[in-house]
Amino acid sequence: MSDAMRVAVAVAVADGVALVTVDNPPVNALSNTVLDALAAVAEQLAADDGVRTVVLTGAGDKAFLAGADLDEFGRALQARDQAWIEDHTARSSRALAAWDALPQPVVAAVQASAMGGGLEVALTADLLVADPQARFGLPEVRLGLMPGAGGTQRLPRRIGTGPALDLALSGSAIDAERALALGLITRIAAPGAALDEARALAARLAALSVTAVRAIKANVRAATGRDLAAGLAAEHDAFLEVFASADAREGVRAFTEKRPPHFGR
Repeated sequence: MSDAMRVAVAVAVADGVALVTVDNPPVNALSNTVLDALAAVAEQLAADDGVRTVVLTGAGDKAFLAGADLDEFGRALQARDQAWIEDHTARSSRALAAWDALPQPVVAAVQASAMGGGLEVALTADLLVADPQARFGLPEVRLGLMPGAGGTQRLPRRIGTGPALDLALSGSAIDAERALALGLITRIAAPGAALDEARALAARLAALSVTAVRAIKANVRAATGRDLAAGLAAEHDAFLEVFASADAREGVRAFTEKRPPHFGR
């Protein structure tokens, strides 16, 4: 990873939790450098057995992540540079696919608003903890554009077709309370505490069985793409694999002995 990428996306790992912070002032825009760094970080985390959970956040209090870097994007639009646009969207797809594919649970700490591409990145997380002042939306239609990094695909899978169409077609933003009611976010933190609460949640997950947690994530994620019979069959097979694990034996033993379990690290 280049020095520029290291500056744009910082990673710190402690006690099995990786904290990934996008730092691209002033609004953490998704420039090509940031997108490439996000892809590289996700690919590294996926291969790191020492990372049990991941927290993703943005630096500062102006935005969780913003969408495309409008200076880059504007120049390409004015120049009708189709090659740049195609390259940029390919980078976006690679980065978000890498985050979507992480086997570890991902908790997004949305400390400020997540609009456009920022929301699309947040949608790759499993759990979202948001500041009360955060806002969420897909404003692309107001610029004569449309979401191009998964907004029309991941959002309806999370909140349903009707609400997703409402957001994408109107280009309007919703507040944290509405996002919680729709199931877009998992919980609302105390003011200014989104990152602290996300890290605490990630730490609790990191203390659980990796085998069980990853199997649960994989099967819940796959549920929307399967019919019920296929999903139940896949769950059955996964359950048997988890049941045969050392973590399962330890968990049941700890329960009967009335002590905290000590799962494999």
